[in-house]
Amino acid sequence: MKLLVFELRGDLAHFRRPDGIVTHPTYPAMTRTVLYGLIASILGKRELDGENWMGYSILKPVRTVAQEMSMLGKGWMGDGGDSFNRPTSIQLIVNPHYRVYYAGYHFETLTEMVREKRSVFHTYLGSAFCLTFPRFTGVIEAEEISPVPGDILTAITVVPADLVESLLPESGERYIPMRGARYSVDCDRNFKGTLNFIIEESGRPIKFKTRGCTGLVNYRILKVEDGVICLW
Repeated sequence: MKLLVFELRGDLAHFRRPDGIVTHPTYPAMTRTVLYGLIASILGKRELDGENWMGYSILKPVRTVAQEMSMLGKGWMGDGGDSFNRPTSIQLIVNPHYRVYYAGYHFETLTEMVREKRSVFHTYLGSAFCLTFPRFTGVIEAEEISPVPGDILTAITVVPADLVESLLPESGERYIPMRGARYSVDCDRNFKGTLNFIIEESGRPIKFKTRGCTGLVNYRILKVEDGVICLW
């Protein structure tokens, strides 16, 4: 299978969690809906046609800060006054850097546009003030595998928690759970499905024992020279 590989980096990222109202917490890394939307923005589409498989590696340690910002007010939250802006505590990821892997229906067009540094709409890491500009890395060949429960794999990407029976740390890895990230969204902002991920804080490979694919979400596991890539 051919995979498009490109990198995303920026000064800031904010992947808004839905469980905060007064404050704006962030997921520790990109959700599938963010990556889906970024690819759609490059292509100039409201929704992606056909099958689209994606995954990513973390290339810089996950670091967050909290910042109070003046945000647009929401009338249904306050006392009904005329206040336009309100101070809001927002959590931000600092200096994010990701390597994205894509396979699917838009492979040829997306490869051409990323290689030529073209995008129909602007691209950002979760929020419009977190601009990013995709950088082409290359196209690689990967072999799809079908692990059975109990296999030992080393992933160079973030790993869906449903695949993991147990983690096998080797040299001081620090794992971060990423729970309840939405799987898909349509042009009317209707969300479907959730994904739980396991992330290594510094972007180190994740070694784990498999328990097989479960639930309603499909995964693909691809073998490359230095481990496996998890697409979802």
